[in-house]
Amino acid sequence: MALMPDVFDYDRYAQLFSDHGAAGNPSELHGHLIGRLSAGSRLDHGAWLSVATEVIDGTSAPGEAGKVLLLQLHDASLAQLSGSGFDLTLLIPDDSATIDHRTRALGQWCEGFLGGFGLVERTQELSEEVDSVLKDFAAIAQVQTDLEESEANEVDFMEVMEYVRMAVLMVFSECQPEEPQDQPPASLH
Repeated sequence: MALMPDVFDYDRYAQLFSDHGAAGNPSELHGHLIGRLSAGSRLDHGAWLSVATEVIDGTSAPGEAGKVLLLQLHDASLAQLSGSGFDLTLLIPDDSATIDHRTRALGQWCEGFLGGFGLVERTQELSEEVDSVLKDFAAIAQVQTDLEESEANEVDFMEVMEYVRMAVLMVFSECQPEEPQDQPPASLH
């Protein structure tokens, strides 16, 4: 499946949220999705659209174009997580946004991840590594912003963002059940 280059264009989702008077934000939504997927959940498209509409928390539900955008986000995110390229794009503003805005969005992404991950029932204990990642994400979610534009802040942000990306891939690989949740068992034909 070829991914459209703008599937992870933050501004497209920000516009969708704005159009629907959303209380939530795109980074939190994507974090929520990745959290659920990382915990082993698999939602069909209808269930994902219901979850996304709830997380968006808008004054109206997304129209057809919005639904298509949300389904593309779901499918592209699952493809990245399931791939072998250690490739994961976080839905946060690009480098043209202020460091303060990007840092706040990364915190919201981690908050969404924790919420999504926490909603998935697990039958096995989490490893120390996964538990440590969840604690780190909780700390990142509490980030205080009001950062000045500086090379040091930019380097710090990039390091934290890369840690989040790699930590998610580790959590995803460790927490996948034999049979993904939220799917009926495969029937034999």
